[in-house]
Amino acid sequence: MEQAREWQLVADWMGVLSDLDGAAAVLEWDRETDMPEGGAAARGTQLSTLAALRHRHLLDPALDEPLSAIAESSDPWQAASARIALRDRARASRVPEDLVRALAEASSRGVATWSRARPADDVATWVEAITPLIALTRQQATALADGGDPYDALLDLYEPGTTYAMVAPLFDALAARVRPLVETLDGAGGPSLPAGPWDDAAQMSVARSLAADIGFDLSAGVVGRTAHPVTMSLGPGDTRLSTRVDSADPLSCIMALLHEGGHAMYDQGLPPEHRRTLAGDAPSLGAHESQSRFWENHVGRTLAFWERLGPELATAFPGVADGLGADDYRRALNRVRTQAVRVESDEVTYDLHIILRTRLERRLITGDLAPADLPAAFGDGMRELLGIVPDRPANGAMQDIHWSAGIIGYFPTYTLGNLYAAALADAAADRVGPIDDVLREEGPAPLLAFLREGIHSRGSLVEAPELMRDATGGDISVEPFIAHLERTYSPTSSVS
Repeated sequence: MEQAREWQLVADWMGVLSDLDGAAAVLEWDRETDMPEGGAAARGTQLSTLAALRHRHLLDPALDEPLSAIAESSDPWQAASARIALRDRARASRVPEDLVRALAEASSRGVATWSRARPADDVATWVEAITPLIALTRQQATALADGGDPYDALLDLYEPGTTYAMVAPLFDALAARVRPLVETLDGAGGPSLPAGPWDDAAQMSVARSLAADIGFDLSAGVVGRTAHPVTMSLGPGDTRLSTRVDSADPLSCIMALLHEGGHAMYDQGLPPEHRRTLAGDAPSLGAHESQSRFWENHVGRTLAFWERLGPELATAFPGVADGLGADDYRRALNRVRTQAVRVESDEVTYDLHIILRTRLERRLITGDLAPADLPAAFGDGMRELLGIVPDRPANGAMQDIHWSAGIIGYFPTYTLGNLYAAALADAAADRVGPIDDVLREEGPAPLLAFLREGIHSRGSLVEAPELMRDATGGDISVEPFIAHLERTYSPTSSVS
């Protein structure tokens, strides 16, 4: 009876945390979609207030004894929630509330400045905005590290238990395997699609239809349009994703939809009875990214996917899509071309972009790299890893929103997600059937069911490495991903 009372206290406390997160997500979604430029300062203050309230509530001392008791519960969901809560409270106790507020305000200013400065290639204004934000993030990292490695403390926010010493050799091994592939595969794929124009409204209509086809529940979600695609869970029954539109290239919209759809279906597939608990969420961003990359790269790059989507494209884009077959779309998509923009890069070169950003942001946090020197260092790193230099500042260090929002330690999760996704695709092929065959015979539903059972339904019962090990049968490795690249691409003009 006593434990039931303690669990109710903990459950109510977690429910308030969930509500505060949902309220912040509403404001962030609005910031990305509809907020006028003049609202940036007020939005920063609003988000700062919510962040401070969450921080205060997270550290409520009345939860000390109930959480300690629940940590020993025989109920795995309760014990997992307590484990996560104790970890989060230990982190939060090291960061003063005034720093939490300052970070939220500086983040909102940074995003607003980035949205103006990037299109204008205004490096000076951007650097001026991120310099105080990076300084605050260093303070946060130092506080969280409590004498340990500051970058590890930030990485741990997104990938609990993971350190730079763990990912660096993995990333170095991946770079060593991928760079020769880039040279060998340069030119793989087919010609670009016709320049169009591909009607913007028709692209969004296709995106919504595709979201429903792969399993996104439109009665509990929204498909929107933003400059930088994003997914946000505003609360149970309200998951929002966005895609981008390029009138010269519909593939950008479609692949962004698949990527964000993977995130969104993960959020929708988490166990509803645990959604307002800490264990009812994904265990890490790498686990979350595994879902987006599964749908984007292991479904969206197959011939069967384009056989399924092709007729709808022919109807949606009369004239422009005439005569295009499934292989035309696939070959245009699977072109290997080294380029500066991460979100438009091909699957073979993508992780070199992530490795570059991981190395640079670690230097930012350790103090080895000043924000003012970031653009030049970015260009040097791109030349080293990819053999090219950005053609303009907007396609260099300014291209991603992350650093402008103070989100540092996040980038490694993209590559961890890629490695997890490749292993999941192999496991799906073993347990459900070859992905091409499944798509042709039954559609995407069996693939979603596989992910629901092995990943989504388990929430954060265990940490991400164990979750993925249970779902795939092995530890994280570069081998499944490299094998996938070698199967998918050919050094000739066609795709194998």
